[in-house]
Amino acid sequence: MHEPANLNEDLRMLFRTSPALRLAALALLIPPLAGGCSVITTVAYLVAPEKDAPAEFKGLRGKHVAVVCKPIVELEFSDASSARELATMVGSQLAQNVRKSRVIDQREVARWIDENAWVDYPTLGKALDADIVVGIDLEQFRMHEGSTLYRGRATAHVRVYDVAEKKVVFEKRIDNFTFPGDSAVPAQDQSEPQFRALFLQVLSGKIARSFHAYDSRATFAEENLTF
Repeated sequence: MHEPANLNEDLRMLFRTSPALRLAALALLIPPLAGGCSVITTVAYLVAPEKDAPAEFKGLRGKHVAVVCKPIVELEFSDASSARELATMVGSQLAQNVRKSRVIDQREVARWIDENAWVDYPTLGKALDADIVVGIDLEQFRMHEGSTLYRGRATAHVRVYDVAEKKVVFEKRIDNFTFPGDSAVPAQDQSEPQFRALFLQVLSGKIARSFHAYDSRATFAEENLTF
């Protein structure tokens, strides 16, 4: 996601370090659509966070973490890049929000996958000297509703592996996550790359929040932008 060119230097720094503010700024850049976009309330929630919701799994703290997203075969041929971008965004949010965690650069992960036959997540983790692997099986990822509307839908199975023990220590499913929740975006009002970036940002946030405390108000506002 690119930062606007007309921000002053202080705001540039805040924009770079705050995922919530990046999303709020992107929301403000979305053109007004039919019915209007309720961004003012959204921004108010996002820029004044209170971490009232605890992490579901706290075992990433202080660990060397690899984030891997594997699409199902159908997606691997049609949209493999989205899986890697999703893994990159999740890893970035974990690095920012999980104390003392060290997230392996996604380029190292991608290089290993490209150069080796796939076995399983713990094998990859051992090869990259990771303590923990966050494995994301991306089972559905689409952005269109009909030929003239954008509405993202995704299904993913998230599992956390202890590399040394070769076992799953946490897992959850995200079934048919939809964004926006109660509307769709006319394709004439937004480019596909813009909508794709926003959808991936929201989806990656939903996955990453399993592993760190967060502001439930900001999450509600983020996932319920209305258009």
